[in-house]
Amino acid sequence: MKIIIFEDEKHNAERLIHLLQQCVPSLEVLAVIESIEEGLSWFASPVHTADLIFMDIQLSDGNCFEMFDQVDIRIPIIFTTAYDSFALQAFKVYSVDYLMKPIDIKDLKRALEKYAYFKLPPEPAINISRLAEEFFKRENTRFIGKINNQLVYVKAKDIAYIHFSDGLTWATTISNQKTPLDYSLDQIEKMLDKNLFFRINRKLIVHIDAIKKITTYYNSRLVIQLFPLIDAEAIISRERVSSFKSWLEGQTQSP
Repeated sequence: MKIIIFEDEKHNAERLIHLLQQCVPSLEVLAVIESIEEGLSWFASPVHTADLIFMDIQLSDGNCFEMFDQVDIRIPIIFTTAYDSFALQAFKVYSVDYLMKPIDIKDLKRALEKYAYFKLPPEPAINISRLAEEFFKRENTRFIGKINNQLVYVKAKDIAYIHFSDGLTWATTISNQKTPLDYSLDQIEKMLDKNLFFRINRKLIVHIDAIKKITTYYNSRLVIQLFPLIDAEAIISRERVSSFKSWLEGQTQSP
């Protein structure tokens, strides 16, 4: 993977490269750019090529967003910054992810997986608008249900877990609100972000943040404790234990 790093502090650039070397088998750092002026010169070069850009927001001579008014950047960007106030502005220019410093290697791995998931073929040039559109679709997935003849919806990002019980599919949110959904678990599983959700058995899909405790169980299985609490056994079948552990480590699940 060929990358460009926009970073005006040498130790931050060196640390990012060190983390990337642990995540990317064949890493090639084409340049470390410290200023907007240097960045504009690089983008103006007819031979500039890179798979991915890591960009700090505050560079030595100003805010990196000044560049976007002058050049049409068609390379995916992962922002790296100590400031959370620029997140919305970052997504307006179609970034892949927004990592807060100091960067955690787990967050970095997830950002790289997100980039790989949405990566388009190299020819024609990557369409960042489409990449951002697909990202927002997944982030804003909603499911419709019905309560007392009233249509309701629940956002995927608010769901703690989804389970099948008494012939119905139920979504339980992080605030412990339960909503019956008009979908099967198979349908829902295909629509959820596989980095965040995992189907532990035939009747239960869980969000990673809803898992509070994992213990071993007989017959080589695992049992998990969820919050909010669930009125059912959350047991991971022996066949799914290996893929569950890989998921916990941030490895992309197979389709």
